[in-house]
Amino acid sequence: MLTDIALMMFLARVSCLLLLVLSLAAGDVHAQSYTKGDLISGEAKVISGYAFDLHSNRIHLWGVDAPERGAWCYRNSRKWKPADESSKALRQCVQNRVVTCRVVSTEREWFRTIHTSECWTDDGKDVGECMVRGGWATDYTCYSGGYYRDHETEALNKGAGLWQCDAGPGTRRWGRNGRGVTCDPPVYKPTGPGAT
Repeated sequence: MLTDIALMMFLARVSCLLLLVLSLAAGDVHAQSYTKGDLISGEAKVISGYAFDLHSNRIHLWGVDAPERGAWCYRNSRKWKPADESSKALRQCVQNRVVTCRVVSTEREWFRTIHTSECWTDDGKDVGECMVRGGWATDYTCYSGGYYRDHETEALNKGAGLWQCDAGPGTRRWGRNGRGVTCDPPVYKPTGPGAT
């Protein structure tokens, strides 16, 4: 009797795991159909300071870098983890607005396709600019070619967001091989909501 119950519980767990894997794969079928230049629109469900979902499509903001969960720095000589505040800032940038993203590139990561995209809200505001201007993301020059540099300087001068870190943002990436290494030239220039 006990072995029958254990067997039933085991089969139920395996079934749940199989359903989870199938639902993840099925949810990504729609996402795989997007390629460079395609537009994706919808209400954003924020995942982090640089990522959100539009329907079942995972979007990473083009040209910006924001803290990963667990990233930290010292603020006023005390350890600070700004990832949650960066995510909150992205929620405020997209809150109650339809977000449209133009796919720059796609890559496969685990069970999901990631669409690195230039994004704006239905009132025409650049979501990446909103994050950098508020100091909750930095200009990722390896992709942006300095596109958000002026907004980053503005946030730095105000000591906004991540610039509250004693030594500047600890989440800043400097290219594939570290600080001071030349990046690949950016292959994409944003066109904004007016382009077709």
